[in-house]
Amino acid sequence: MSGIRFQVCVIAALVAVATAASAQGQANSTAKPAPLTKTADGQPHVQGYWGVDRFFTGDLETGQDEADSLAVRGQPAPDPSKAKSVIVDPADGKLPYQPWAQEKRVHIPTFRRGETSRGRFTTVRDLRPQTLCLLGAPRLELYNGFKIVQTPGQVVMLWEWSHGYRVIPLDANRPHLPQEIKLSMGDARGHWEGNTLVVETTNINDWDWFDMTGTFHSGDMTMVERYTFNSAQSMTYEATITDPRVFTRPWTMRVPFRSVSHEPGYEFYEEACVEGEKGAAALLGESPH
Repeated sequence: MSGIRFQVCVIAALVAVATAASAQGQANSTAKPAPLTKTADGQPHVQGYWGVDRFFTGDLETGQDEADSLAVRGQPAPDPSKAKSVIVDPADGKLPYQPWAQEKRVHIPTFRRGETSRGRFTTVRDLRPQTLCLLGAPRLELYNGFKIVQTPGQVVMLWEWSHGYRVIPLDANRPHLPQEIKLSMGDARGHWEGNTLVVETTNINDWDWFDMTGTFHSGDMTMVERYTFNSAQSMTYEATITDPRVFTRPWTMRVPFRSVSHEPGYEFYEEACVEGEKGAAALLGESPH
């Protein structure tokens, strides 16, 4: 009988342990995300690595990578049934190009499968900016994730791609650069509205596209970004683009981010982009020598 009582006690103990573990697991799954703390100078503490579940620089209007990039990586073509635009305003999810700009966009040669009729490359400005290692704001925000470093009076953002970076002073009264100076990342000024970092950027050059499908803009483009940190683990990125030379109205994109600083195996790579001058020459039908 003592042996039976011992077995019963062991079983009861195991059941109690399993019940406690299950309860703890349920508590963890329903636990609220960690709240934001403050830095020494009073900013919401958001330092670390922020990433996306997938790239959003293939095609903003579908939210998917473009076909030939997937083919090169041996992945299936985009699934039209899963298309969801990154653009939240206008409501139709389309870029509101002026008629002349839409016509130009349609005829910009790209590598999209089945669209070789768009024409051939004639100048370096026809080439996808990524071919020349040219990526600027806001495209880099949607590409590969980024690192945030905070120091008193500024927020710094760093990317793996081509060692890209932005220094955002938290000084709204600092004058902008002269209008004739244009930069791929532009000239940014930021301020905090609660847990939202609002960044207003001017002086953006016209070399980059918004994605890989010829989505160009002019050097008159300005941008207002809102990085809303919902908790220490999640952030919503929103950018409103204004370019009266190219678009009929301002438009807005929105993408969710998550903190990846503590994910197992995560590593911030040191990436180097080779500008590919010989490749560019070949695309233009020129001799690389």
